[in-house]
Amino acid sequence: MKHWRKRLGESYWVWRLYHVFVSDAVSIQRPTKFRTVYQYLSGNLGRVADIGCGPGVFLRYLADRATSVFAADIDEAALRRVKARHRGIKNLQYVVTLVGQLPFEEGKLDTVVFLEVLEHLSDDLGGIREIHRVLVPGGKLVLSVPIPPGETNEDDPWGHKREGYTLEELQALLENQGFEIQDHRFAQFRFSRIAEKLIRNWRRWLKLPAPIFLSWVCYLDYLLSPEARKKGSCLPACLVIMAKKT
Repeated sequence: MKHWRKRLGESYWVWRLYHVFVSDAVSIQRPTKFRTVYQYLSGNLGRVADIGCGPGVFLRYLADRATSVFAADIDEAALRRVKARHRGIKNLQYVVTLVGQLPFEEGKLDTVVFLEVLEHLSDDLGGIREIHRVLVPGGKLVLSVPIPPGETNEDDPWGHKREGYTLEELQALLENQGFEIQDHRFAQFRFSRIAEKLIRNWRRWLKLPAPIFLSWVCYLDYLLSPEARKKGSCLPACLVIMAKKT
């Protein structure tokens, strides 16, 4: 049984099928946040690193648009599952690493994807400085962070070290380390927050995975005013930024 559970967990199509029927963090982020990330990752991406790639949501998309892709994460066991799910992709490599000690030469990368990782770093300044080092001049950084208020977990070495960042805080951090922000979007608004509560309560009360229809509530965010969403009202939970190395 353990063998088959492992095999199923390493199957790309089983993983995809899971996200067709089950609501989780991926399904909540898909309507507004992921849509923006895909827009920012259009065109030829060159040499790419998805730093803190987690379950590898964007790896196939990146591999189709890049000459080479590095899937980087601190969790070796999770990275093994990601590697198994993406077997056969020729331009995809895997790296176990810390953000502050990236194993890339200076100016090695054309694009860095850095989603929901910065808030986990004790030394966020050092992390941004290291990403700046490995990018070519003019290289692209696509970054997302939560927006306060949020949760912190200082006792967990991989937990949130801060609640998140305001646009002004993140802009100052990036510009001080040699980045220029080209565009930003807020994501996961009022209805996404409601969906997150519904999913969390379902799991807590029923001890079962939440059905996918609970995450459909997130799509109601599109009924909110486009101007309000652009300004960051309507209770956004996430900020996505596209920046370049100057």
